[in-house]
Amino acid sequence: MKIKVPKFLKRKRNIWIIAILVVIVLVGFWFFTRSKAPGNIQTDTVLRQNLEETVLATGQVISITDLDLSFQASGTVSRVYVKEGDHVSAGQTLVSLDQSIALANLTSAKGSLAQAQASYDKYLTGVTNEVSLNSAYQNGLNAVSDAYLKSDNALSAATALQNTYFVGFDGDARQAKIQIESSIASLKIAFDKARISGIRIDIDSAVSAALYSLNTVSDGLKVIRETLDEPFYYGRIPDAEKTAIDTQRTYINTALTNVIAYQQAIYAAKTGSIQSQADIDLALAQILSAQGQVDSANATLNNLVVRAPSSGTITEVDAKVGEFASATTRAVVLQDVDSLYAQANVSEANIASLVVGQDVDYTFDALGPDEHFNGKILNINPASTVNSGVVNYQIKGSLEDVPDIKPGMTANMTILVAKKDNTLAVPSTAVINKNNKKYVRVIDDLKNLTYHEVEIKSGLQADGGLIEILSGLREGQTIITYMK
Repeated sequence: MKIKVPKFLKRKRNIWIIAILVVIVLVGFWFFTRSKAPGNIQTDTVLRQNLEETVLATGQVISITDLDLSFQASGTVSRVYVKEGDHVSAGQTLVSLDQSIALANLTSAKGSLAQAQASYDKYLTGVTNEVSLNSAYQNGLNAVSDAYLKSDNALSAATALQNTYFVGFDGDARQAKIQIESSIASLKIAFDKARISGIRIDIDSAVSAALYSLNTVSDGLKVIRETLDEPFYYGRIPDAEKTAIDTQRTYINTALTNVIAYQQAIYAAKTGSIQSQADIDLALAQILSAQGQVDSANATLNNLVVRAPSSGTITEVDAKVGEFASATTRAVVLQDVDSLYAQANVSEANIASLVVGQDVDYTFDALGPDEHFNGKILNINPASTVNSGVVNYQIKGSLEDVPDIKPGMTANMTILVAKKDNTLAVPSTAVINKNNKKYVRVIDDLKNLTYHEVEIKSGLQADGGLIEILSGLREGQTIITYMK
């Protein structure tokens, strides 16, 4: 089939005219679309501004002392000594249960103790030389004093060795040092009691404690000394340090020999014969048993009373006279309303910006949004909590000179994390991220709405949707913040 060509196309001049018209149309379309493309735009100006970055958190006012106090036993409430709002001191009695049975048991236990002590004293009467007995007890107390001093010196030597050459003893050596510390602590209690009271039974107890402590310290030093010869420690410890441990053990063993000798002298002075040792031990055992009953009765009595562990204010009283109170059920609430702090949760997205010591600006719902108060971050808990899938970290802030504030009030915290004055800034909506770089569109011709993209380096992500410009822009430039 033969295609019929229009007559006007058969002329060469007409073909050129058509081609030129097509080019004009295409160029016009390109120019029109380029100049009108950013027709729906919003612009802004690059300015120098004062920038701040803050983290917002909402929390509560918490009392440093916030205690739910309860009885350690069950019974009927007999007295309530406080009411809500009362200020109390440490050790003050707050609430008590009926104590009649406990008091009767305590009286009975004290009677048994007195009887045992009387039997012990009666046994000694007439069979001892009082002068020699007093001398023996004084010598025994002096031996205990020397034993405590040498035990404490040995512990100091072991501690100095540990602090100088090791982070901490391992294995048997560590356990040996713990046992040394424990035995010396028990010896000190017994020695102080005997030294202050001067009672013979207390001196007997101190002598026994000294024997136990000296044996424990000697055995512990032996373990530590043997540890120093193990392959792991051998090359690290100078011989002088090993000799020092050996010397301390020699002192301990000498003190042990002295205490044993003075203990035997006391027994000899009491009885005039070592053969009466069994009778003395029985009398002492009866006193110790009776003393244990007294201590147990006192503990039972104390469990019927709630005392303030520290000073503060009573903010809630749940116990009522005449009602039955179960053990561990809350009786009163003690708070220190003068020592308060704010506590809030901060999301993981913001926690990295916070450090201890940063300034906090507070407002409180109870005081109104226009009342502002200052404080600082006191603590950032490194452990996280997860609520509804959101990871949070707890922070605490100081409250300085905030009148009329009370525990439980809502605290709104604004934490200043960064600040820049007189720095170039643009709205963050003006920044475009492409190929791991940041760009801003700068207007070339405001009338024709033409622009070009400029690579920038940004800094502080500030409040109000602003971003600091470190390089790429200059003050006064017009930029595009939005383009449809």
